[in-house]
Amino acid sequence: MVRLRDTVNETIHLSVPDALQCMVVVDRVDCDQAVRTFINIGDTSPLHATATGRAILAHLPRADVEELVARGLERFNDSTPTDAAGLRAELDRVRGDGYSVNLNQYRPDVCGVAAAILDTDGTPLAAVAVSMPASRYEPDRLPKWGRLVADTATEIAARRLGG
Repeated sequence: MVRLRDTVNETIHLSVPDALQCMVVVDRVDCDQAVRTFINIGDTSPLHATATGRAILAHLPRADVEELVARGLERFNDSTPTDAAGLRAELDRVRGDGYSVNLNQYRPDVCGVAAAILDTDGTPLAAVAVSMPASRYEPDRLPKWGRLVADTATEIAARRLGG
């Protein structure tokens, strides 16, 4: 996570799912930018409205996603994904690209790019994310940063699993 932070100079955080209830921040590495995102250790966020949550959802069984959708997708602002079909399509994109993106969909003026940390059987254990103020989000950096986050997730998984 430190290497990723040093590469992008943005806040990096690690979150774990609490079943289908929420994501819980368990670690954070701050950047040295004067204006930055700040998320407390222990903060929670909804799975459908965040990059870390959608990174996890993309790798869960379809039945789990359908259970979450059946409970309703709460709207936090105008850009929160609340359409079930749209969420399913986004999860397909996340699986294909290897990372998810949040553009002000939960907290206003906060963007993020995240990737799931997977067990050897593909079960999502956690997600690592780059978080930044919307003012510094640049769409043309997304492919590079998505790859950096996905590579970091793979590296963390390999270390955790003894690889």
